[in-house]
Amino acid sequence: MKRWSFLISLFKAVVVVAVVLWLYSWWKGTPMLRFFQKEEHMEHTATVLRGVENTHRWVFLTVEDEEAVVRDHVGYNGKVAKIFPSFYELGIDLKNSPDWYEIQERDGVKTAKLTLPAITLLNDNGVNAAKVINVYGNADRSEMMQMLMEAQNSLKARALSTANILQAKSNAQTFFTRLFTSLGCTSVEITWER
Repeated sequence: MKRWSFLISLFKAVVVVAVVLWLYSWWKGTPMLRFFQKEEHMEHTATVLRGVENTHRWVFLTVEDEEAVVRDHVGYNGKVAKIFPSFYELGIDLKNSPDWYEIQERDGVKTAKLTLPAITLLNDNGVNAAKVINVYGNADRSEMMQMLMEAQNSLKARALSTANILQAKSNAQTFFTRLFTSLGCTSVEITWER
């Protein structure tokens, strides 16, 4: 009989401790199991942020396009036509922005404040001259360079369209929000440089 009363008293004590821990974790907003885990979150956060800082260039949109350039020329039907394919990467370069993020903590709430450079082309020469398609006619080296420059100007302008820049910004905001949220931040505020 004494054995059963001891077990019942022990069970009551365990229930009381569990309820107290649950109430404390509910009040603090922390899962109860975290009380028993080793805290390695800050070390993990520092490792991730070092990796982010070591990667200066971030691509948030790739644009594949092509431009046909036709020129009057002495030759087949008096014209030269070539198709210039391109592959441009839109993103940000953080190399010259050492203080691009700051994590502020107030009342246990972490806020990441990011100041990101403007979206730009990360590869200035997106036209691969080896993949140029000759439709008809032949161009000498000087004429080929002029056609290449004309195609590059058009392709860059289209790659840097307002719609593409807005899409790259949206992709960047989604990426950095997920990254800093996974590092324990409650909110992420992003400001773009002009």
